[in-house]
Amino acid sequence: MKIEAIDFLILEGEPIEPEWTPYRTMIELPGSHTVRFGHKPFEGEGIKLPARPTYACILRIRTDENLETVGVFGGGFSREQVEWEATTFKLQWEPELVGADALNREYMWHKMWMARRYFHMPNFLPLALIDQLLWDLAGLKAKLPVHKLLGGFRDRVPAYLTEASRNHEQTLEVAQKAKDLGYKGFKDHSMLGPQANVALARDLRDLVGDEMVLMHDAVQQYSVDDAIKVGHQLWDLDYLWIEEPLQEIDILGLKRLSDATDLPVLALESNLGHPYVATPYMQSGAIDIVRNVAMGITGQMKLANLAETFGMNAHGGNVHVIAAVRNDDWYEHHARNAFKRFDNELTRPLTLAAASLIKETFEVRDGYMYVPQTPGLGREIDWEEIEARTINTL
Repeated sequence: MKIEAIDFLILEGEPIEPEWTPYRTMIELPGSHTVRFGHKPFEGEGIKLPARPTYACILRIRTDENLETVGVFGGGFSREQVEWEATTFKLQWEPELVGADALNREYMWHKMWMARRYFHMPNFLPLALIDQLLWDLAGLKAKLPVHKLLGGFRDRVPAYLTEASRNHEQTLEVAQKAKDLGYKGFKDHSMLGPQANVALARDLRDLVGDEMVLMHDAVQQYSVDDAIKVGHQLWDLDYLWIEEPLQEIDILGLKRLSDATDLPVLALESNLGHPYVATPYMQSGAIDIVRNVAMGITGQMKLANLAETFGMNAHGGNVHVIAAVRNDDWYEHHARNAFKRFDNELTRPLTLAAASLIKETFEVRDGYMYVPQTPGLGREIDWEEIEARTINTL
């Protein structure tokens, strides 16, 4: 099955009012003999502008077997900018994709992996999208959901709710919602400093009781000594893990922390380069759980399988990867998605508007994420509406 063409569809959407408020502001942490930086929720007015037109860009891959797939490539408030980004990407990647066997996903993944460096790409998100779309085509051809092609392990996974950039009381409110809605766990991103974070952890445990799982994402705010102290106290509160406790370049600090506490340490969300860069962290015992942010579905499967050989979990991949492997016990459901909030991200309304045309069909209910059972990625694509909104094809 050959890739016959890649197209970029430029869609015009409804006007919206751009609105943005920062997540966080920087602070100096008190009580240290040297300056250390932390962060806290942003307090102040955001930016709101008058309504203006919106544009979305959808990448379409067509094959010589009349199978095609699409994914949201980007969006913005300027048609010219959206078209420029699509045009430049197509110029670079059309020769690499058109004519290739769409089923040679491993070949294409390695080609894209090396192209990140050779093409000086600022991030691998467009390449991850291509990899996902190639898996979609394979599933459509085989008439199987992607998680079955990947191996197939289960059809549902326990779900926890996660919240970010909230103060003490707001975090408790969201945790109460998680409990009321039947989530199996809750994760905070408290940025209040070691003592205040532990105080919140105690209140969270009192609120949700002993049956609900709790996790703490420190967003790299601690020193090693602080992380050790917090880790001991979270262990006493029966927390499941501490996430991103230190800067992730600090492999020696993570090793000290992991050796000093029984609480599992999860890391490598921001230290990109997976699956390859994760090996020394796992080999040295610097972490207990690896964040699965590898490039695309193919990369995430590589990392999950690598982690399994070390007896570790790899957490946070694509829903099809989570369902296909044994060593990811949880699905993380962000509160902004669960409660349909935009949460301070300027382009999120644009992305959500385009995503409504390419709808994910996995469900989070009764405390579980249920993976799609229909062919490919299991999405519902509104081809008629996409065609109606398309104002240009590149």
